[in-house]
Amino acid sequence: MSFMNDIGDALFEIFEPFALESLPLMEAVLIQLFIIFLLARLFAEIFIKFGMLGQVGEIVAGILIANLVIGGFTLAQGLNIEWDPVHPSVYHEVFEVIANLGVIFLLFAVGMETKICDLRAVGKTASSVAILGVLIPFVFGFGLVFIYEVYLNPHPDWFLHALFMAAAMVATCIGITARVLTEMGVMDTIESKIIVGAAVVDDILAMIVLAVVVGISGATMNGGSFDLFTIGSTIAVALIFVISILLLCTGIPKAKEYQMCRLTEKGMECQDRDWPWKIEPFPLAMLTCLGLSAMAISLGLAAIIGAFLAGMLFAEFAHGKLESKFKGINAFLVPFFFVYVGMRVEMAGFTEILGLAVGTIILAIVGKYLAGYFGVIWTDKSLGKETGNIVGIGMSPRGEVGIIIAAIGLTAGAISRDMYTVVVFMSIITALIAPPWLAHAFKKKYESDPAKMLD
Repeated sequence: MSFMNDIGDALFEIFEPFALESLPLMEAVLIQLFIIFLLARLFAEIFIKFGMLGQVGEIVAGILIANLVIGGFTLAQGLNIEWDPVHPSVYHEVFEVIANLGVIFLLFAVGMETKICDLRAVGKTASSVAILGVLIPFVFGFGLVFIYEVYLNPHPDWFLHALFMAAAMVATCIGITARVLTEMGVMDTIESKIIVGAAVVDDILAMIVLAVVVGISGATMNGGSFDLFTIGSTIAVALIFVISILLLCTGIPKAKEYQMCRLTEKGMECQDRDWPWKIEPFPLAMLTCLGLSAMAISLGLAAIIGAFLAGMLFAEFAHGKLESKFKGINAFLVPFFFVYVGMRVEMAGFTEILGLAVGTIILAIVGKYLAGYFGVIWTDKSLGKETGNIVGIGMSPRGEVGIIIAAIGLTAGAISRDMYTVVVFMSIITALIAPPWLAHAFKKKYESDPAKMLD
């Protein structure tokens, strides 16, 4: 113990300039980013090597930065980036801004994968799966916190906690499922088409739910009154903002066709089908992403809602030109967000909320599974129980969106630190469980009769 204390004291001395904020800001930020990015990449590569998600490794790196104690020293203390909402250090504030930029561009990239034309093509089955996939997990999440914080562990802010937990339970992480489907070579199966189509609708509905929840939270905190007019106006603002951008997304393909094809004396002449305008799409995409993110914040919503919708605006006609450029930006910025997420997990006392965490994970999986299973069975009985089983499993992983929603709630003071930790672990566990479970379900159906894949 004395040896560890000596190491801790030595580390405190090394990082003393950070604690005193005596380093020039640029120098401090560069050192900070170097250390954090190095650890993030190291843990991401370790997790990828063992067949897991790199993002989980980045979260683990953040957990260790904030919770690994060496003689009273943690790296978060050493870099002076501990989370303190009352008296944050300037170094922490800079790191928080960088992390939030990462999640903004991440959600822009998610939005670029969500095309309005795909929404028209998903069909009744995928739509039913998506709608049930919002309603059932929302009810489960809200009910869980209601029981826990009204009867078992009373808390005066149980309603806001329940809203954010419910919202975090809603969003499916299609990226995880899509990777498994692609690696297995089953993207052409009916189950894959339903899962991907449902996830597209699910993303839209999840953003609407988040917009409403954040709006209600802002209206009822900081001395705000919980009255029907305030809540109603907040919901109206959120819905008007989201629906307006969605209508614009719907109109862009029509404008695209008008720009692309013109009737001339020589007949119909069409321009480049990917990008019909002469201006470079990347600067316009950046301006749109930042502008709509800022607009969302000014309306009392989350910045990621604006970023997601901005991505949708470019999904129809510029995805190919923008994907590689934003991939490079995200490869640098997004790891800082996941490290930041991990740093805000408090491991001390985790055993006290272990039961809540286990219950949340079970309900998270069961809620999405039931939505997928019954969404298939009720709308198209010809597909059978095996298809319902696969779709239910494919909809179960949460991934980054649930974590983002929890982080927004924690920053706003709308959920507790314990509840935030529970949501992070729920997202990680569902993301780890779903891929092998989904692979097993596909093999069970198709390995015995590969011809079914062509049905």
